[in-house]
Amino acid sequence: HFQKIVTRQLAPTISASGTLAADETSEVAAPGPGVVVKVDVDVGSRVKKGDVLVQLDPRDPSLKVQQANAATAQAFARLGIKSGEPFDANKVADVRAAKEAMDLAVADADRTKSLVQSGSVSEATWDQARTRAEQARAQYDAAHNGAQQADAALLAAQAQAGQAQKAMSDTAIRAPFDGAVAERRISPGEYAQTGRVVVVLVRDNPLRLQLEVAEADAGRVAIGQDVLVTVASAPGKPFHGVIKRVGASVKQQSRALPVEAEVPNDDGRLKPGFFARAEIILPGGESPALLVPRSAIGTTGSTSRVFVRARRRVVERLVAAHPVPR
Repeated sequence: HFQKIVTRQLAPTISASGTLAADETSEVAAPGPGVVVKVDVDVGSRVKKGDVLVQLDPRDPSLKVQQANAATAQAFARLGIKSGEPFDANKVADVRAAKEAMDLAVADADRTKSLVQSGSVSEATWDQARTRAEQARAQYDAAHNGAQQADAALLAAQAQAGQAQKAMSDTAIRAPFDGAVAERRISPGEYAQTGRVVVVLVRDNPLRLQLEVAEADAGRVAIGQDVLVTVASAPGKPFHGVIKRVGASVKQQSRALPVEAEVPNDDGRLKPGFFARAEIILPGGESPALLVPRSAIGTTGSTSRVFVRARRRVVERLVAAHPVPR
C-alpha cells in the first residue's frame, strides 16, 4: 500500500561514519611482584574507581612493614622524641649531659687560669684543668654528631617504613577510574612480575565517536555542534552526542578531517568498537525536507531505496537514510 511523503523543517547536516571508542583505556599493571591470591573481576564486570581488581599475597610485605615500624620506633627511642616532634640535638639526653660536663669543665678551667695568674696554683694544675675542658668539649661534639647520625637513621627508617607500607598497599591492585573490564589476563596462583598487565579497563561512559569528515565539509564543523548517531544494534534509535575535538589537519591519504564527538552511554547500550553513522547538525536555520516512513524504505547492503508513484508508473528512487531528531 502507498504511504504519504511529509514535509518537515530540518537543520542542514553533514553525514559521516566512524567508530565508537572508549573514553579511556588502561592496561592495569601490577605495581609490585607477588603471587595472585584472588581475582575479583571478570570480563564485563563494572567497577568504581578504587575497587580492588586483583589481590596479591600480602604476607611478605606485611612482615616488612612490621620490621620497618619496629626500626622506626627504636630510632625515636634513641632520640627521646615522639612522632611529629621536631628534632633538636641539644635536647637529646646524651648531648645534654655532655654539654653540662663541658660547661662545668670550661668553668673550672677558667677559675684555674685566674688562680694561676694570681699565683695561688701551679701551671701544672692549669694544664690539667685545660686538658679536662678540651676533652669535655670533644665529648660534647661527639655526642652532638651522634645525635645527628641518629636523626639521619630515623629519617632512613621512616623512608623504609613508607616504602614497606606502599609495597603492602600495592598488593591490592585497584581500578584507576569508573569503567568496565574488557580483558582479564591473570588467574589465582600465577606470579605477577612488576609491570605485568592483569586487567584491561575501559571507561565506556561517555564514549568517543571518532569520525572522518570530507575535506569539502571541514570548514563547516566546529566544537559544540550536536550529532545524531545510529548503530546497527539499535536501528531507528538515534543517540545524541556533541562535537568535542576537531583535528588540526586533514589526513593526506583519505583527504578527510578527523573529528571526535562525545556520546553519553548511561544505559550501556553502546559498546566500544561499534561502527556508527552520524549526522552533524549545522547552524544556519532549518529548511524543508521530504520524509518517508522507515517502513517504506528498502535496503540492500548499504543502498536504500523507495518506490515513488509518478503518474501511472512506480519509479525506484535511491535515498539516504538519516536519523531524524524527535
